Amino acid sequence: MPQAALREQNKQLTTEKALSLFIRRGVEQTSIKDIARAAGITERSIYRYFETRSQLILATTFLFWQRISSQVNNLLSSQLDQALTGIQRIRLMLRFYSTLYVEHPEYVRYILNAETALYNAGVTVAIRSRPPGRFEDSDSPLVQAIRLGLADGTVSREVDVKEIYYNAYDAILGAMQRQVLGSTDCDLDGRTRMEHLCELFVRAFEGRI
Repeated sequence: MPQAALREQNKQLTTEKALSLFIRRGVEQTSIKDIARAAGITERSIYRYFETRSQLILATTFLFWQRISSQVNNLLSSQLDQALTGIQRIRLMLRFYSTLYVEHPEYVRYILNAETALYNAGVTVAIRSRPPGRFEDSDSPLVQAIRLGLADGTVSREVDVKEIYYNAYDAILGAMQRQVLGSTDCDLDGRTRMEHLCELFVRAFEGRI
């Protein structure tokens, strides 16, 4: 195998192993030695692929959101025979994101830990793959659904869809993190609360609130 191809293969393997360990153990609890052992390479090799630990963490966030985006696309593909409207797609995707904390609380912890580590390292400006991407030039499934909704009339042209888009992601992610971390005294059912939160944003896109 050519050296360049081998390097890319090892770099990808390192990123995958790091992401797996970060999700399972936590970002701060996982050392470069742990990642090297899991990938079957040396610590020195890791630093040839990634100059800093922060660069490796950043690479895992790209990979993580690529996988989530792929899951969303697969979800939509399975529903295409139903000829979903724009607002139906929006509802489907918001509920998908909102159930992450119920089905995979370790994902939510990873997101929080990774972004905290990157923030502390001063590299959050480099995070571009995670939702919400810049509305104007995003081709994410949610933005595509919003555009479809505007075209088919299920999303109101009287509302600020850009503002709702950003608020929906921030509110849903924030609520998921509070649930996972147990930083709320609310004793209501978490899944039901998330469904109601998603429905509020659906109604906002429709111009009903």
